Parts: sequence; structure tokens; C-alpha cells
Amino acid sequence: MLKNFSAKLTKKLGISAFVLLLAACSSQPAPPRQQAPTQEQLGVATQPAASYLKQATQVKGEAQQRLLLLAARAYVESGDFNAAAKLLNAMSSSLSQAPQFQAEYRLLISELAIHNHKRSDALALLDWPLNWPLTQAQWQHYYRLKGELYQSTAAPLSAAANFYDLSRLQPTQEQSLTRQAIWTNLSQVDEEQLRQTINTTQDQQWQGWLELAWLAKHFAIQPSSLVGELARWQRDNPNHPAASDLPQDLQRALSVQPYRPQQVAVLLPLTGRFASQAKSIQDGLMSRALEQDMGRQIQFYDTGAIDAVDAYHQAIADGAQFIIGPLTKDNVDKVLAVADKQIPMLALNQPTQVVADDNRFFFSLSPEEESMHVAEKLFQDGRTNPIVLAPASKAGLRMANAFNTAWLELTNKPVEIHHFDRKDSMQNAVRKALQVDTSLEQIKAIKGAFGNKVIADFRSRQDVDAMFIVANVEEIRLLKPFVEVNVAVFSQPPQLYTSSRANAYQDNKQARDELNGLYISDMPWLLGNTDTRQQAHQWWPERSDSQLRLYAMGYDSWALIDRLAQMRVFYGYQVQGLTGQLAVTDNGVLSRQLGWAQYQRGRLRSQQ
Repeated sequence: MLKNFSAKLTKKLGISAFVLLLAACSSQPAPPRQQAPTQEQLGVATQPAASYLKQATQVKGEAQQRLLLLAARAYVESGDFNAAAKLLNAMSSSLSQAPQFQAEYRLLISELAIHNHKRSDALALLDWPLNWPLTQAQWQHYYRLKGELYQSTAAPLSAAANFYDLSRLQPTQEQSLTRQAIWTNLSQVDEEQLRQTINTTQDQQWQGWLELAWLAKHFAIQPSSLVGELARWQRDNPNHPAASDLPQDLQRALSVQPYRPQQVAVLLPLTGRFASQAKSIQDGLMSRALEQDMGRQIQFYDTGAIDAVDAYHQAIADGAQFIIGPLTKDNVDKVLAVADKQIPMLALNQPTQVVADDNRFFFSLSPEEESMHVAEKLFQDGRTNPIVLAPASKAGLRMANAFNTAWLELTNKPVEIHHFDRKDSMQNAVRKALQVDTSLEQIKAIKGAFGNKVIADFRSRQDVDAMFIVANVEEIRLLKPFVEVNVAVFSQPPQLYTSSRANAYQDNKQARDELNGLYISDMPWLLGNTDTRQQAHQWWPERSDSQLRLYAMGYDSWALIDRLAQMRVFYGYQVQGLTGQLAVTDNGVLSRQLGWAQYQRGRLRSQQ
């Protein structure tokens, strides 16, 4: 894993000489002269690396290796990952096989892998027997690292389980943050998965955590029922750490009453330019309202025929207790400027500037948000050097920039972006992105100098491990083959990802075969020929997938009315809707987690 000059140097000088060299080169002040090095417990570095290196020159064998591992830990904890990598690489060939030494080495190599954004490698290194006789500090590092790795790879149940194991090894004063990590991750697990895990665990305290998370989700919109269920849980779990100190967001959820409107007004442009989109949303709203049949009255106001502000005032005068809409950004801005803050509103777009207000919520099918989730997916998959290929349109620029913003936040590194402006410029854009154009120019120059008999294959860049392609259905069918033919024969092709823009109902198997290997994100029910999707196409054969997504938006908008208040205060309270897994941020914006699927042998197979 770690390849640098130290391996060759160690073979020539031996580990002892290498240690002397490191000790001499250390930038830290030399430690006071000691009579005899003391043996410290692996897993805890109490001295600077220079001190351990100095002591290591005075001993041999396992005593020396112990001190070198402690020096490497000191380097890692001080953020000097390069020095730690050199030292660990130098030790690798002669390291003791004793479990404590092997575990400490793997823990430190895992830290380096995490630093280099190689989370799958880090997890693989932590796969060792749970009966190894390690120090308590080593087990604490083990469970902490696994918890953080599972958390970063969107495996919240596994993350929570490892944080729980960590909490059992910590002194009481250190458990608070770990318990919060347990709860934060359990809050992201769906009810069914929680229920199944409750039935399979034998650990009473862990079962208590799982039951608490299940109760919180199941009764979140019924505060009076939740109070009684929590009281029962506390009686059944008197010694549980959360019994006397309930998570804060759960306490807030108990004090917030859900919305229970009897009259709902919907502001949509049912005539005019956006009538087709509005009609799809209206159908979704009505479909869900008929399913729930709660006796609520629903009244539509056509913002295509009358001004949105006038429609809002009319709805309030008619007795509306909850507002859904408007749809367009400019109308959302206008209505928010005059809206009554006491009447809850779920706008179907985001305003120019989002201002947090308890009764304001914003729901949109944002392409920019989807791009940010694609960045998260690549990060979770362990991709380290992606590039973006996008059209030079306004939408393409926004989506590429949103991906870059998310990638910067995740890795502190900007992403390389390449644009195309026409279909006939796509191949040139791909060649430039993969640096094939430079290689072809070099081949042309060589042939110009030495004649056309010179045989040379083009080269493509080796550093790119993923490509996010912003494209529609027609564009992706052209771009994917362009990428494949412009990857050199002996190069590893980048993994290709795209968004819902490139997803469409495919009856043509040949067309599907051409997309094999491609990862695509979308609403889960639109990934592949699901039963729901096939039924929708039978009901509305004339509707595009874009219109079906708006139908799902309307459907979820009605379904969310009773949950929005609790979703805002209860972190992790997520609802699986047709549009994706939904959560509410602090400022009232609905965040969507989409599903993922990959084309395999002509079929789009879910990756959930």
C-alpha cells in the first residue's frame, strides 16, 4: 500500500540504521537523555515521535518495534502522515506476528488510508479476529474507526453498532459524544430494518437503543402516543444511558404538535406556460389525498390565470389552514413577501434566498441537489479523482458547479470540469478530458518526423478513476461509447456515473446493453422496469418520465403535511416517499436521497 524510497533504503541500511536516520532528521527537539526506555501500552502515544525514535535506537526486536509503532501513532496524531507512512513502510517486512503488533500496524495504516480517501481499503484492514488479546486503547481505536468509516459510507446501522461497542469500552466522562453518534446514525435507519434488528439481537442495552429509535420514528407524528410509549420504554430500560437523558431532538419532537389542517389550498399554474407540469403535480396530490381519505378539503387556485399573491390572499380568505405552492421561483418570492407566518406553507420551489422560519418549507426537484448527492456517492464509493463532463448550457454549468461545491466540502480538492456545446463536439470534449488529444498530437509529430510507418498507440490519462456525465438520454448514448473508445488499451477505464436526466423507460434491449456498467441515480421507483413504473406508463402512456417525477412530487407533498413539523425538529426523521428518502433541514428545505442502479447485462439493477 505504501510505496516510497524507504523500502529500498531499509534493505540497504537495516531497520536500526533507518531508525537512527529518522531520529536524526526529526524536526522536533531531542528528548532528555534517559537511563532506560519505558514500555508503553500500544494504542496510546504520550510522547512526541522524536522521543520514541530516540528510545528505539537503544533496543532491539519487539521492544524496538513497539516504540516505532508508538512513534508512528504520534506522527498520525500530530498530522504528519508522510513521516508515519515512511516509518510504517520500513517496518512492514520485519513486523512481529503478535496480535497487538499486527493490530496496531493495521490501525495506523487504516488511518493513512482514510487520510487518502481510501475508505474501502481502510475497512478491509480492520477485518481481524475479535478474540485477539489487544489493549483497551486498541479496541477503542478499532471501533471508533469502523464507526466513522461506516458512517462515511452511508451504512448507519453498522456505524451505530460500532459506536455502541466503543461506548462500552469508554469511561463514563467520554461516552456523551459516542452516544450522540449512536443516536444520530440510528435515526437514519428505516423502521423495518430497526424492527428486524431488534428481533435478532441478544444484547439488552443495544436492543434498548434500537427500540428507542423505532419508537421515535413510528410515533413521531403522534406526540401524545409517543409520550406514553417513551414512558413504557423508560420503565422497561431503567439502567439504559438514554433513560434519564433522552436525545435532545426526541425531546423537541415531543413538544411540537403536528399540522392537522382541515382545509388545504394548492397554488399551481394550471393554465399557461407551466400547465403541463402543474397538471402532473395536481394528479399526484389528488391521488394521495384519495388514498388517505382523511376528510380534508382541498382547493386549487390557478396562478396561471390570476396573480400568485392574489391567489394566496383568496386562499386565506377562504379559510385555508395549510398552503401547498406556488410552483415557480418568482411566485415563491412574491408570496413569501406577504405570507402570514402563522399559516404553514410547503412551497414547491426554493426562493431566491432561503430564510429559516418554523412554518416555511421548500420542496423542489433540484438538479443541483442531485449533483451534490452524486458527489457524495462517488466519495462513499472511494473515488479519489473524478472529473465532470457537462454541456455548456445554464443547467449543465449549474450542475457541474454544484458537484464541485460538494466535492470541495468532502475532500478539500476542486474537481476538473470539461464542457461540450454540441453533439459534434462531444468526442473532442472526451478526448480533451482524458488527455487523448495531447497523445494524438505527439503521435502526429513523431510520424511527421520519422514517417507514417511508425506504429504508436494513443495514451489516455491514468489518474482519473470516475467520471460524472451530465447528460440527457440521447447524449449519454453518444458520450459513453466515446469515453470507452478513448481509454487506452492497458488503462483502467473510469467508472461512469450520471443523473436522472439520462434515465428513461427503455423497451429496446440493444439500447440498454450499450449502457452496461453505467451508474445512474433517480427516484427508486423509476430505476428499471419496476411494477410501479410499468403501471404508471399503462395509466398515462403519453406522459414522460419528467412528468411522472412531478406526479411523485405532488403525491409526496400531500403525504408530508402531517410529518413536516416533526421532521424539522427531529434529526434523522426521514420519510421514504416516491421522490426519494426525504428529510427536512434546519432552514426548512426538503432534502432528497435518490436511489442508485447500474446497467448490468441490459438490465438496470438496483444498488440499494
